[in-house]
Amino acid sequence: MTRKAPPKVPLLAGLVDPRLTAARCAGRAPMFDDELEEESIENRSSRLAAAARICRGCPVLSACREAAHEQPHPTGIWSGTDFTEPRKNPGRPRKDRSA
Repeated sequence: MTRKAPPKVPLLAGLVDPRLTAARCAGRAPMFDDELEEESIENRSSRLAAAARICRGCPVLSACREAAHEQPHPTGIWSGTDFTEPRKNPGRPRKDRSA
């Protein structure tokens, strides 16, 4: 008995989220990345601000927000949100229960 080989799936197919196919960032990945090599802090801030502005009118903004929250550690700009700096206090503050 011979085994049938599993169907070949292109490597990039697993990296593409179909919910984001109409995103305004499509084809502009470096603009939305966390850091670029040899980039000054000023240039980085300007680039990320421009990326966030592009997101504001994106037709898949809510799907992008969902996709970002599904990532274990999102980096860069997702749905207009800057994920380059770690959040100090993620989520809601806890209630003080010592009283």
